Amino acid sequence: MPIDLTPLRVLSASGIIAHMSLATSFLGTIALALVLEYKYLRTKDDAYFQKARMFSVISTIIFGVGAAYGTFVEFGLVTVWSNFVAMMGAIALPFYLELFAFLFEVVVLPIYTVTWGKIKNGWLHFFIGVIAAFGGYWSAYNILAVMASLSMRPPGLQIVNLSQQGQSISKAITYLLVWGSPTQMLNMYWSGAQIFIFHGILAAVIVSWSLISGVYIYKYIRDRDPLRKKVLNLMLLPLAVLTAIQGLVLGHFQGELVLSDDPLKLAALEGMYWSGLKVDPLTSFVAYGTFNHQFWGYYSWPASIRPPTFVTFAYLVMMVGFGIVLGILALAMGLDYAFGENLKKIGFGWLFKLQPWLEKVSQFLIPFSGIIAGIGGALATESGRFPLIFVSSVPTTSGPPEITGVPVSAIINVALNMPVWEVALLIIVALAIPFVAVYGIWVYVSRR
Repeated sequence: MPIDLTPLRVLSASGIIAHMSLATSFLGTIALALVLEYKYLRTKDDAYFQKARMFSVISTIIFGVGAAYGTFVEFGLVTVWSNFVAMMGAIALPFYLELFAFLFEVVVLPIYTVTWGKIKNGWLHFFIGVIAAFGGYWSAYNILAVMASLSMRPPGLQIVNLSQQGQSISKAITYLLVWGSPTQMLNMYWSGAQIFIFHGILAAVIVSWSLISGVYIYKYIRDRDPLRKKVLNLMLLPLAVLTAIQGLVLGHFQGELVLSDDPLKLAALEGMYWSGLKVDPLTSFVAYGTFNHQFWGYYSWPASIRPPTFVTFAYLVMMVGFGIVLGILALAMGLDYAFGENLKKIGFGWLFKLQPWLEKVSQFLIPFSGIIAGIGGALATESGRFPLIFVSSVPTTSGPPEITGVPVSAIINVALNMPVWEVALLIIVALAIPFVAVYGIWVYVSRR
């Protein structure tokens, strides 16, 4: 009997999203701890010291839960998609290097957390924190390199379809990955992967900082604590700048990669729901600087390889739409908190007449926009290439480019038999785990 992939995809996605929420939060909090400690070392303001130490502990709590949970997710993925293991040898380099990154985090992060005020040289302690953060970002770098390869096949990576040769391994494994030479494994880090990697890392910082900003605005409205405003001044304007870089620079380069490597995914993202060639003026202008370029429509390819249509909403509304909202609000509140009084003195006070209303809206809409934009980006990226992984396109002379890759249905565990209730229970557990970290943070912050 064929296996229904939908509940298993939802199960795997739930685990990955929950784990990514922890990884994202760690990258954001450890970065904020270092920013605050640097500010303390420059100003000797003890308030920055206390906040930096707080966020270092928070990042350690998140890392502890995330590391344990990552093992759980890993076993789950291997169980559900066991035939993917047959391809791991070809893409193992980033996984191997990620182990060293994990060691950096495990060893150095606790040292950074427990030595606040115990190392006389503050810059030495800051350097220890940089090493701890490096472990986290290096880990993310290598994992995202793998994720980039799943979406865009690296140069030189070849797919061997054993079933076309009348062969298989254990009557289950029908696809293998091979490189032309061992040195080509370094192509996992090709230029296209670099764009994908830094796009993902920046998204992690943006999402986590938008959530923290929302919490601080919420509390600042209620107590007007000057320290909270100091922290917000360190976050909001950089958040607006990072959001602009994410959308206008890295997002543009990412779009160019999709345009060249997976035109079917481009058609789904941009909502090109037609068959054959047709002019799309807006996409043409963004991609080529003209208004008359033709694109192959979504229905030009067979239904069996088309990605789901909801990726259009995930991309245009969730990622792009809410990303713009986030950037505008972060910029407005950042300017208000940092320069509001000075702008009023030189005649621009009318710009801030809506400040009380905007502040109340931002406490909820900034974190909401950041989270929704992040989820939308992940959905558009991963579901936009479904039902294939290691996707590549081959030009044809008489029709749309041929889209090739490994079907997701070929990597499922063919011996798997999971009832719906078991899948539902595992999804609940997967989504509940991050709240363990939330509870730990609450206990620490409230000193309970």
